[in-house]
Amino acid sequence: MTEAEHSPERLALELMCRPATLTGERLTRVSMQDWARITEWAFEHRFAPYLHYSLAQAGHLGNLPADTADLLGKASRRASMKALSMLRDMVRISQLLNAAGVAHMFMKGAYLAQFAYPEIGLRPMRDLDLLVRPEQAMEAFDALQAGGLERIARYNGNPEAFLAASKHLPPIRTAQGTNVEIHTLMTAPSKFLRNDVSQWRFDALEPRMISRTIAGTRISFPGPEDQLLHLCVHSAIDHQFNNGPLILSDVVWFLRTHVVDWAALWQLADSQGASRGLALVLRLVEQEWPGQEIGWVGDSGTILSEGAPILSVARLGLFRSFEARGDVALQAELAASHGMKQKAAELMSRILPPPAKLSKEVPAAADSLWIYAYYPVKWLRLCRRLWQFGHSRFDERARADAGNLGQISAWLRG
Repeated sequence: MTEAEHSPERLALELMCRPATLTGERLTRVSMQDWARITEWAFEHRFAPYLHYSLAQAGHLGNLPADTADLLGKASRRASMKALSMLRDMVRISQLLNAAGVAHMFMKGAYLAQFAYPEIGLRPMRDLDLLVRPEQAMEAFDALQAGGLERIARYNGNPEAFLAASKHLPPIRTAQGTNVEIHTLMTAPSKFLRNDVSQWRFDALEPRMISRTIAGTRISFPGPEDQLLHLCVHSAIDHQFNNGPLILSDVVWFLRTHVVDWAALWQLADSQGASRGLALVLRLVEQEWPGQEIGWVGDSGTILSEGAPILSVARLGLFRSFEARGDVALQAELAASHGMKQKAAELMSRILPPPAKLSKEVPAAADSLWIYAYYPVKWLRLCRRLWQFGHSRFDERARADAGNLGQISAWLRG
């Protein structure tokens, strides 16, 4: 897949990031097919409310097809109501954890929606993420369930298995339908990062923590540099951009509303091996939001040049299918494997995962004999996915997405 000057991806970013540069005449010439594709991406990647806001600010809503404008308007109103509900849930969760004596801080969207964006509904969230000390994770999990949150049937794996092998426990849900993830690491270990995970734990972040009062409750969040670095790492390294274009508006509105110590930020990134991911996101922001100042300190500006080809690849990655992300990732991993032996090993790791890994998916402890009874369940699930993965191997867009993902991964490795 190549990026044409007037591709739907390019137009979607123009509409979102710099709509004032577009003329009404140009928008009226956009095909219904392209409007349908952009709208589909906007809902898939949760930027429909921001797209509506951006176009309204530029006075362009009247230049959209009536159905498109109506869909975006409804999405914006729904997002505002959902954001208020999640805000109430965040306050209640913080109160429950305070009562249980569990130190905690909320991450990403929970802070951005309230304290960075101009309106609370512009930054939809899939869930609420909070960080606790590892030794208090199960205490937090139990306290929230005692306070009314419930396990989700789809995520019925053993919590202790999650605690041993993941950055967060299985999600639980509030009565209002908000999913909550209790993290012990701000970001997971990765082949693109250094192995010192202690830098991503609560105790390392606590000295730089900030607090804000919401509905009379004092709630804690990571400090500005930690938050900005985490946003970029989460997008570029954890997801290789398949969580969509909101990363661009996240960074811009965060920088517009906060003072960032750029030297400290780059020092943090370097200490965690995250400088390439940070540079890739910030260069994308520079390109898509002209005029947004970025603090390139020392030789950080040499990590990635302004016109580097990887920027076009990453830009396309912003629109990668979220639903098909697992199949695309497997395609990319198989393509990067050297020889049939390595490819077979990659597949076998999914067919026969170790008990500790399988325990995250099923309600049985890794050291229990019952865990072996769940391997046929695992294989049945894999068989159900086999057709979908096989189909993706012949899907032109999935193949292109896998190729782009491979290029991003290769660049991040350096």
